Amino acid sequence: MAHPILERHLTQGALKPVYLFYGDEDFLMRRAIKRLEQGLADKTGEAPRRVVMESQEVELSEFLAQARVAPLWGPGQILVLRRPEAYPGAQLKALEAYLENPPRRAWVVLLAEGLKARDVEKNRVFSRLLKDEAALGFYRLKERELHQWLAQEARALGKTLPLGAAQLLVEMAGDNLQELTQELVKLALFAGKESTLSPALVAQLASHSRTYNIFALVDALGKPKSLEGLAALSHLLDLGEHPAKILTMLARQVRLLIRVKESPPEAPPETLARALEVPGGVVRKLAAQARQFSLTELNQHLWRLHLADRQLKTSTAVPRTWLEWVLLEMGGRVKN
Repeated sequence: MAHPILERHLTQGALKPVYLFYGDEDFLMRRAIKRLEQGLADKTGEAPRRVVMESQEVELSEFLAQARVAPLWGPGQILVLRRPEAYPGAQLKALEAYLENPPRRAWVVLLAEGLKARDVEKNRVFSRLLKDEAALGFYRLKERELHQWLAQEARALGKTLPLGAAQLLVEMAGDNLQELTQELVKLALFAGKESTLSPALVAQLASHSRTYNIFALVDALGKPKSLEGLAALSHLLDLGEHPAKILTMLARQVRLLIRVKESPPEAPPETLARALEVPGGVVRKLAAQARQFSLTELNQHLWRLHLADRQLKTSTAVPRTWLEWVLLEMGGRVKN
């Protein structure tokens, strides 16, 4: 299911000529566009033609004029326009005129990644789409919603994903929906004829996953004289992960730890999760990990990561050497 309102429109055969997809979860927006294409293809037996353009490369009136030039044959076309919110109000008036007399075999999707609901409500044209059930919001899933979404995705693959397995999958792979989808597909293939994707299967597959090994690597940060980080690093490199990406993930983790360290001690985990844009379970892990470092050490480690990144780009040294140096330097001792 892409979006409940879009699903209802497809079921009822009542698609809108123009949709506004907005919010902070671009994966779900892209999924909704594919669902719209699939729905039209199911109805006509042929996939519609897709046109994708950016607002900075075309006037809105010109873009809408293309929608009126439908192909002579076939099911019609879907026209996707990215960043429509960049148009000034005067240009958006062209959309109002278009809505008064839209063509029959064209569907326009305005893709406004990052646009807030309050901005939609304040905009004269976008608010009209909102009242007409044509402005659909796509937001980052909260932790419980994420587990439910994974269970739903598993059912679409013909599998059952218990809550414990969903929680473990999020802990191991993070909350990026695209990466979670990839890991879930791998898990379903790995399970074979098994109908239930158990926590044991999730853990078994994890050792072969780049995504998991990235998180195993950052989870090992600060553990005194631990070989876990070096083992995870070796596995990642063997799997073909690029050293620059590994450094980027490590730097992101250190920045998160700094923000946790700087947050008020009385801050509720839910508030911190929203501020950091991570699931609640990840916040609990971050809090435990942050206790292994002082704020001064974290800032020093961030500087070391920048140094290693510069060396990877400018020196002839073996990348593994610099990555191992960073991990060994970040081995911590528990702070009182």
